[in-house]
Amino acid sequence: MDARKFSTHILDTSVGKAAANVKVTVSWLDEIQEWRSLRAAQTDADGRCLLLEPGHFPSGIYKLTFHVGAYFSEREVRTLYPAIDIIVDCSENQHYHIPLLLNPFGYSTYRGT
Repeated sequence: MDARKFSTHILDTSVGKAAANVKVTVSWLDEIQEWRSLRAAQTDADGRCLLLEPGHFPSGIYKLTFHVGAYFSEREVRTLYPAIDIIVDCSENQHYHIPLLLNPFGYSTYRGT
């Protein structure tokens, strides 16, 4: 049974809360080294989002595009980053959780559990 899945969680550190309703696009680097868009998803009220489910998540290099410009615009906050790309190597047969800690002028990410 394939339990492998791909998820994210966005926290807005400038207000100490989850970033809800942020669009996240998932792309995969194909065999000819071109990005192929797989799907778009949106964070829930808790800032969480399941990106790819078991059976739909093969090993490879993935790009997550966090469309944060609209999130900040809705709050009337200027940001340096209209979108943030994070590229990850998901070659192991395991769950990948990639959180994003966000503020208008900086961000960080790490491998979560």
